Amino acid sequence: MFDALTEEPYRFPYYMLAWTLTAALMGLVLFPWAIVAYKIRHGNAPIDEDIRDELLRRSFYAGWSIAGASVVFVFLDFLLTDDAWFALPAGVMHIVLLLGFLALAAWWMMYFFSLEDFFQGLMLTVLYLYIPTAIMFVTFGHKWNLLYIFILGWMKDPKV
Repeated sequence: MFDALTEEPYRFPYYMLAWTLTAALMGLVLFPWAIVAYKIRHGNAPIDEDIRDELLRRSFYAGWSIAGASVVFVFLDFLLTDDAWFALPAGVMHIVLLLGFLALAAWWMMYFFSLEDFFQGLMLTVLYLYIPTAIMFVTFGHKWNLLYIFILGWMKDPKV
């Protein structure tokens, strides 16, 4: 009875981390989506000419950096939760790694797109990661995305 109570609160961060890392790895080929996310965040205001000329390069750097960080975070999740290595509780570590990955991605978005503060980078990160995540979830579902299944294979299930 108590296993269900301790397992279920960690189920959402487990899947959320897996979907976030899947969308981030897709940034290797979908890095132009960062341009669209930047334009959505920027709104109707005209974009500065210097930034407009460099948007593709900036989105390339941001997409590939975040994709590289997602590989590191998948490996870090495996090391921290594996019984042969550190054997830390999987559910708590999924929350910590999800927050750490989002913070790193937001800081990189702030840096690469020359934004004013961290929260603008966080808004751009949420647009960049979670609109494609929603599209992938609706299109492929929970069981048909092969990259998502591969990432879940590396992550430990949050059982107590």
